[in-house]
Amino acid sequence: MRRTIGLLVLTLAVVAAASSARARTLDQILSSGEIRVGVNPNYPPNAMYNNKNQLVGFEVDVAERLAKMLGVKAAFVVVNPASRVPFIVADKIDVVMGGMTRTPDRAKVISFSVPINTEAPGVLTTDAVPYETPAQMNTPRATFAEVRGTTDVPLLQRQLPQAKILFLEDWADAVRAVADGRATAVLADPAFYSTLLGNFPNVKWKVLKGSVGQVYYDCLGLAMGNDALRHWLNVALFSLETEGFVEKDWEKWHHAAMVVPVVPQPYF
Repeated sequence: MRRTIGLLVLTLAVVAAASSARARTLDQILSSGEIRVGVNPNYPPNAMYNNKNQLVGFEVDVAERLAKMLGVKAAFVVVNPASRVPFIVADKIDVVMGGMTRTPDRAKVISFSVPINTEAPGVLTTDAVPYETPAQMNTPRATFAEVRGTTDVPLLQRQLPQAKILFLEDWADAVRAVADGRATAVLADPAFYSTLLGNFPNVKWKVLKGSVGQVYYDCLGLAMGNDALRHWLNVALFSLETEGFVEKDWEKWHHAAMVVPVVPQPYF
């Protein structure tokens, strides 16, 4: 299994290296008048559709602000956790958001900007279950509803290996699975499910004390070798973070500060 995964990563890396030559450069983006941004509308409040069928949310605001700074239009492309990296490799988008966590394996295939926000995994469940800490859920009696293709899945398999996993396509389905009793809990950063809890007014939710695993950093993903674009994004994000735009907009959509704030660094 480990060898198969290694060969897959190597193959994707070769494809990515070849595709990066076709990725649009900063000059080409400027000439086209638009930057293509991948977002996932199933990650509220980072990105979602409003009642006018318009994309809104934290990541949408950041992308539109970056596009304005660049002097172009933000052209949004819908992605999901499984398609985010392939869309970059295939040059269907210039940058990708959608909760794009920076990991060593992904960095073999695509490049990353400086972090925009953090994710600190926690356990969401209900008061109908007896567990008080994440460690108590390391049992076959516990079933976690998780989104396929996210970093929470391997984390759960490492930290709570005896627990079962119900794979679903988005966070709305995962929260619904816990609400209707098909699953015991969700392991994820609270930012990904906080706005969904109000859809179940009769459920008494609780978040267990303690984070599970390390803090993750979400960035803009882009093609390997697209250095001019990556450098511009880093400078622009540093400006947005130091002026307080990122922090204020996060709190606007999430109604709370980040669990672990991003500290802007002037060195890229």
